[in-house]
Amino acid sequence: MALNIIIQILIILSVSIIMGEIFEQLRFPSVVGYLMAGLITGPFFLNMIQESNGLQTISSISLFFIIFLLGIEMKTESVVKYLKPGIKMTMTSFIMPLILASVSSMFLLRFGLQADFIISLSIAVPSISIISVLVMRYRLERDPRGITIVASVIITDVLAFLLLGISYKTTLNAILVIVYFVTFLVIFMNVDKILNKGKHSLRMHLKRSGQILKSEHFGYAMIIVIGLLMGAVSEFIGINYIIGVFFAGLIIHEGLIGRNLFGKIKKTLRRMNDGFFIPMFFGVAGIAVSSFHSIQNFIIPIVIISILVISFSLIINFYFSKIIMKTKKKNWRIKVSAILNGRGAVGIAIATVALSTGVITSLAYSVAILSTIIISIIATTFLRG
Repeated sequence: MALNIIIQILIILSVSIIMGEIFEQLRFPSVVGYLMAGLITGPFFLNMIQESNGLQTISSISLFFIIFLLGIEMKTESVVKYLKPGIKMTMTSFIMPLILASVSSMFLLRFGLQADFIISLSIAVPSISIISVLVMRYRLERDPRGITIVASVIITDVLAFLLLGISYKTTLNAILVIVYFVTFLVIFMNVDKILNKGKHSLRMHLKRSGQILKSEHFGYAMIIVIGLLMGAVSEFIGINYIIGVFFAGLIIHEGLIGRNLFGKIKKTLRRMNDGFFIPMFFGVAGIAVSSFHSIQNFIIPIVIISILVISFSLIINFYFSKIIMKTKKKNWRIKVSAILNGRGAVGIAIATVALSTGVITSLAYSVAILSTIIISIIATTFLRG
């Protein structure tokens, strides 16, 4: 049993890293390469590896660290400062494409209202993991346009997680989830404010505790415990644990554990994610896709929906980037629009969670994965010029 899972991990990781590097050299997101690695080694093509409880456990652990690091690398100040244009951009980069995807899915896929909506949610949501990399690649991380993009995607991703959480609830439970989430958000914002701009006495107390906190293993353990705790609280109140983990990452910052330790922890988590958790999570996601034979009747609807969503999103973001971001140059508007169509961890995470909870079938999940690959390749093509 142990040897079998080790061999499976070895194959998935090796093929994912190779495919990711190939796609990076071709200037496509490495995430697409990881997904392709899963498709190649899984039932979709070669059927070398099949889903198992062991792989799903590793995938869940990987998802925890991926979402946790996404939160750690974000700053709530960016969202607050660029909240207004970020919300406007969310409408064009997510809400409107989501509506189009939902309508298209209902006509072309017909898995059922709930499943069609979750598929649409997973393929319409931009992913901060991809978009933050693209923002840095084009040196927009300190540009108002880049900060607006990041702010809008943070808002979008949180909204997408919330929509996932209420999509399979009854009306009453959905209302309760929203109330719980608002309460959770208010508490989070106040705690975050205290930790970032808190009273001098709190800062001094943290400084006096510095001898304990200088221990790296204590620092790692503490932030992981915080992530697990907030994930458990989030799951307990009816919001998916992903939201809690993401907000746990947001609340971890220099004021809590010190600049040096924070830098080391972030760097270590990034290396662990890049070297293992990300390729494993997306590799396993690709393996979970059904065989080509079982999904072949959906290939044309998948292509149609993907092209509809990406075309609509590119056009509408190209138009509104001029109004919202005051970006007049045509080439920059194309870049902004293409960046906003980055798909990755968030959409796949939504589909994975929905599959694991039995909300969608493996066939519906496969549609979401394949659509994500198509949209990512098309969007990135506009950035290669």
